Amino acid sequence: MNQISEKLNKVIVIFLITFFTLTSLYTTISANQEQADTEKNPEDILATVNDEIITLADFEKYWSMIPENYKVQLKKEDLLEQMITQSLLIQKSDELNLRNDPDISFQIKAAVEQILIQSLLEREIVEKTILTDEDYQKYYDEHKEEYWQEEEVHAFDILVETKEQAEQILQKLTEGQDFTTIAKESSIASTAENGGDLNFVKKGTLTDEIDETLFALEIGEISEIIAVEKGFHIFKVTEKRPSRYLELLEVKEGITNQLLPTRQQEAFDQYLKDIEEQAAIVKNVELINTEEEAVEEQKEENPSEILNNE
Repeated sequence: MNQISEKLNKVIVIFLITFFTLTSLYTTISANQEQADTEKNPEDILATVNDEIITLADFEKYWSMIPENYKVQLKKEDLLEQMITQSLLIQKSDELNLRNDPDISFQIKAAVEQILIQSLLEREIVEKTILTDEDYQKYYDEHKEEYWQEEEVHAFDILVETKEQAEQILQKLTEGQDFTTIAKESSIASTAENGGDLNFVKKGTLTDEIDETLFALEIGEISEIIAVEKGFHIFKVTEKRPSRYLELLEVKEGITNQLLPTRQQEAFDQYLKDIEEQAAIVKNVELINTEEEAVEEQKEENPSEILNNE
């Protein structure tokens, strides 16, 4: 158990390191303004790390950005400690002037660009792409055959090893004893702890003999004993649902999952086409081709050197 906790904590720490690395790219940009604000509200200061101030507002922003499944396993004090650690590490990186390192500067630029693109797509595509009632109805009508549902019964099952056991149980059931109680006490099926509840079973799901028996039963009726390879079954049916087409409201979530991504992709394609048409784009592809040709020539002239470098 302790090993599992340690692994889980490591996963959380890795997530937080990645999370804070990306979000801290904005920290320096707004630091001066936020510090000026906190001078007016000293009661909102959660911590100071050398000359840097961590405010309640900072904390709440970070906390709101953490996914709910991480929050369940993370205390707010842990987050504050992580923010302090982040501040110390960023300060140290600034002492080493890492932001001005060309490679690191390029990585920061690329990360910021990805965040900006993601935010742009959220605002311009995701938030603006909606499905209307007409969209749902049209999709439902066009795919209606996919929503045909066979007849179902809510069934309960008792499985025992011998016919003698089954006969004794059937006698008890005939006398009016409770099916679920006997299932919990006597059944060897995996459903025993749930009183033998199989939930709703669609026609054609089980073997032909069991299927025929189940769907011939009336509500509240108990079956005869059915012999199978693993033992002997006794069934009871408590509800019946006739075959039918599922209603639009029942499948609306599934339609959303199918249709919305397609609409969002279409909206993105059109959005990209529009901004490309409005942009002045000049390509110098020859530079790339020239570079590739130079590499190929070098490989032909010095194959052993290329292999050694690889």
